[in-house]
Amino acid sequence: MSTSTNQTLSVLICAIDRCLLSAVHHTSEAAAAMNLEKRNLAIGTLLVIEQDLELALHLFRATIALHRTMKEGAA
Repeated sequence: MSTSTNQTLSVLICAIDRCLLSAVHHTSEAAAAMNLEKRNLAIGTLLVIEQDLELALHLFRATIALHRTMKEGAA
């Protein structure tokens, strides 16, 4: 793979990481709210992760598609 392709893959993977870290953060906050029996706060906090997860999935698919379009043995 070319250096530019590797750099692009690296950027995509880092973006996935940021999305998932954000989702984990909000999930932890939701769990803490549930521990305090604040169900509405917990669910409201979880709603925030929908965008993070959707973006992570799109970035994942782009990463895999880019990798798969490269010629065999060009790793």
